[in-house]
Amino acid sequence: MKKSILIIALAFAAFACNKKEESKAEESVTTEEVQPAAATTAIDLFDKEWKLQELNGKAIVLDTTFKKEPLIIFNKETGKMTGNGGCNNFSGSYKLKDANNIELSEGGATMMACPNLGIESEFFKAFKQVKSYRIENNSLMLDNEKKEVVAKLVTGK
Repeated sequence: MKKSILIIALAFAAFACNKKEESKAEESVTTEEVQPAAATTAIDLFDKEWKLQELNGKAIVLDTTFKKEPLIIFNKETGKMTGNGGCNNFSGSYKLKDANNIELSEGGATMMACPNLGIESEFFKAFKQVKSYRIENNSLMLDNEKKEVVAKLVTGK
């Protein structure tokens, strides 16, 4: 009888020790998964409406009779950007490179005629010049290769 109790006690102790090691292994995996996400600085770029405020250093002036505003949304999961040029909806893709370097590729846009087509045309041309970005407070600056701001956008989020 004493042998049976001793064997059961040893089996229970071995089982309990094994569970503690598994629990520690799971905790370390969880910690490792969280750290890279927290270290990512580009996360502020994603899933926000960035509304255009300036193009090539000049504030944009929209026709107030038309309700659409130029904006971009960067989707982190798909690598796509969508938005509105001030008249037409557009979609394209982006590629993040080392640090804050980015490449924007205009994909396609609807073809409506609207009052803000001049701004829209300049906005789409700016995409080709963008080489890097910076986020300061709630402002996104898209810079050319000379680190000059080609487009300044803001978000309320």
